[in-house]
Amino acid sequence: MSSDANTPVLRNCIRLPLPEDELLEVTAKAKDYAIMHGAAMRSKTAFSPDSLNFAPFVLVPSSFPRKEFEKAVALQPIINRLMHNVAHDEEFITTTLAETIKVDEFTANLFNIYRKVLAHGFTQAYSIGLLRSDYMAHVSEGCAIKQVEINTVASSFAGIATQLVPQQKFVLSELGHADKLHNVSIPIQNYFI
Repeated sequence: MSSDANTPVLRNCIRLPLPEDELLEVTAKAKDYAIMHGAAMRSKTAFSPDSLNFAPFVLVPSSFPRKEFEKAVALQPIINRLMHNVAHDEEFITTTLAETIKVDEFTANLFNIYRKVLAHGFTQAYSIGLLRSDYMAHVSEGCAIKQVEINTVASSFAGIATQLVPQQKFVLSELGHADKLHNVSIPIQNYFI
């Protein structure tokens, strides 16, 4: 962590900004890498069965303290259990969503599905929760993780996420920073807890 004008920041893994020509070249290569390695998706607005778009990505990895990353990993099973318990607490869900479903059509539709499932009873012995917990590093005094949200519906990029670390390793190599790969390990996010 370094400080510039009393504003704490985490150091970049490489010197930024990149020269314009280098930035354009490595960005084009990173987009191609994404499509060739499965970090791609169909267009939502101009669907074509014959074309793919690269999934959104960060060009170079962000610094994140390992200790805080490990805290998030250790915390995740607890959050998963909490979310499971909340999802199965009919009274809590009904009470907390009562006002939201009056003004949010999407949530109201999901809530109606929830009610129908409850009315018919659970027919399956098992359920799965696909969750994505988003954290940021809070660096005002030291460094600590802060959970900014839990996504339940917007967690569809889980399959794509496994390609982002190799993509960032590719980008670092293309930029002549393969040495960074030996000094700092980039954790692969394959935690199914």
